[in-house]
Amino acid sequence: MKSGELIIAVTVQTFPFALDEIRADKGLKGKRFAVIADEAHSSQSGQVSSKLKAVLTAEEVKEIEEGGEVDVEAILASEMTERAESENISYFAFTATPKNKTLELFGRKGPDGKPVEFHLYSMRQAIEEGYILDVLRGYQSYDTALKIAGQAESGDGDEVVDEAAARKGLMRWVKLHPTNISQKVQIIVEHFHANVAHLLEGKAKAMVVTDSRKAAVKYKKAIDAYITKRAAKDASYNYRTLVAFSGSVTMAENEEWVSDWGPQPSKDDEFTEANLNPGAGSDLAAAFKGTTYKIMLVANKFQTGFDQPLLSAMYVDKKLSGVAAVQTLSRLNRTHRTAGGDQKRKTFVIDFVNKPEDIRAAFEPYFTNATLETETDPYIVVHLANKLAQAGIYTPEQVREVAELWVTRKGNNALSAAISPAKNDFARRYAAAIEADDNVTLTALDLFRKDVSTYVRLYDFMSQIIDYGDPYMEMLSIFLRLLEKVIADSSWAAEVDLSDVVLVGVKHDKGTAVDISLTGDGELKGIGAAGTGTRKEPKYVALQVVIDKMNDLFGAESFSASQVREFVQGLVQRLLAYPDLVNQTKVNSKKQFVESQDFQAAVTEAVVDNQEAHNTMADYFFSDGPGINAVIMALADAFYEVAIDQEAGV
Repeated sequence: MKSGELIIAVTVQTFPFALDEIRADKGLKGKRFAVIADEAHSSQSGQVSSKLKAVLTAEEVKEIEEGGEVDVEAILASEMTERAESENISYFAFTATPKNKTLELFGRKGPDGKPVEFHLYSMRQAIEEGYILDVLRGYQSYDTALKIAGQAESGDGDEVVDEAAARKGLMRWVKLHPTNISQKVQIIVEHFHANVAHLLEGKAKAMVVTDSRKAAVKYKKAIDAYITKRAAKDASYNYRTLVAFSGSVTMAENEEWVSDWGPQPSKDDEFTEANLNPGAGSDLAAAFKGTTYKIMLVANKFQTGFDQPLLSAMYVDKKLSGVAAVQTLSRLNRTHRTAGGDQKRKTFVIDFVNKPEDIRAAFEPYFTNATLETETDPYIVVHLANKLAQAGIYTPEQVREVAELWVTRKGNNALSAAISPAKNDFARRYAAAIEADDNVTLTALDLFRKDVSTYVRLYDFMSQIIDYGDPYMEMLSIFLRLLEKVIADSSWAAEVDLSDVVLVGVKHDKGTAVDISLTGDGELKGIGAAGTGTRKEPKYVALQVVIDKMNDLFGAESFSASQVREFVQGLVQRLLAYPDLVNQTKVNSKKQFVESQDFQAAVTEAVVDNQEAHNTMADYFFSDGPGINAVIMALADAFYEVAIDQEAGV
């Protein structure tokens, strides 16, 4: 920079060091700089930008480093002003998937006052001109039907759990169950063998996207075992796999496992990329580029920025939405022509989790032109700061103390001691509320915790655009960033015991083919409100009820929606012919009516009368199948409303 080099390429990690030179060297401070950010939505974060724009004088930097005292408010005020008004720095951002924040930060004001892009080369144009492929043309979803049961003889049947926590726990358990994974593995390998492996002169590759490191390990073990078994009878199944994830994974002692995957792991066994990919080396992208490996399994790696033109199929077992869906599926869109002239013309997406309409909605804003529907309200941050203060968990003096320790770099011990009063007060209130079964206080504390995270995220973003002119807001950002870590909800979550739950059956059905090709524009929404959420009160229910509802939700018997609707409507009409039932709706509350034994008896009689029209459904009803009580309760609720409306002439 000092010798006048015109172009300097850096990473996000090394750029702050370049900024230190701009801060410290008076000659550089007088020059003008253009900052070009590639993949701006991911590499341009609030924390990086605050370092990038905060330009302190050389004297201030030197004084801090030498242990001298500098007015904290002056430093923070200077930092904020430089963030919003750095006249010697211009920003240029490139991205295929701008978020609303990206447009607001880098966009220029259009005729309507909203930020717009300086230049656009749309996804549609790139597809039409042959530079990328349309990955949605080969999209196919699968529907999952499963049946779960509790082992009644193993427990007392009266265990009470948080319904939301149990539902999440059950879903995690089902997704990692060997039966579930093994069925998906068969679909994946056979689809790859029949539709993908022969493409591009036999060089085509595939990616399996999992939702956790543990899932990635199990998929790796299951796919390798399945390929080995198939290759013993058919040598054409000679596919090798790679698995990519960060760190290491250990399995619980009672982890569901099958012998085909190798010996049952103990709690001391660690799975890593190195021991699961012997001989592949540390650069998995380079290994996958060669001819050895055909299928890569990933968990939060290689879903963005990964360029492998031979990638022709993707098998998705992870919830995707918004930008993440576009970036992940777009790993397939690279064009390619082999040395022999074979051209990549189509791609495949097999999705076990997401709905076609949701994936289409995720792509829509970026297909032709991403526009901003509304701008973010800059005063949201101010309102949120006031709301947080009203909780009384921290004081302004504590905020200023922590901020000063942070700016003057006094170390983690000093910061930990300074943040402890607020942390301890939150913990004391939370424990007392649980002990007293005080749901009102629990609601307030959970919302406070969410609002803390929201303030940190929004202030990082908005302070890059707006000079709030209030050093306390910067101090509060520092304070809440530290508080957020020590009151995270992961510290308070209760585990749900699923040891007595068994998976009776699972089935993956190929969904109806749906055309989700794109046609037009979409809009990105700005942030219009924050801190307005409400805490969902846990609904404590017997675990078996949760299991029943899960079965009902997924349709253990694979009844179509139209079958269920026709069956229910037929029952309601037959029940309306029972005058005693209709009269009961007039003299009882809905709660009293729903719990009436008379209604349940009438339902049984109505099902018998209607059995010829819906024989299979009736058999399921009388089998005391899972979820049937919930069905009766819902049916009573619906009947009550219909009967009341009918009486009122609605």
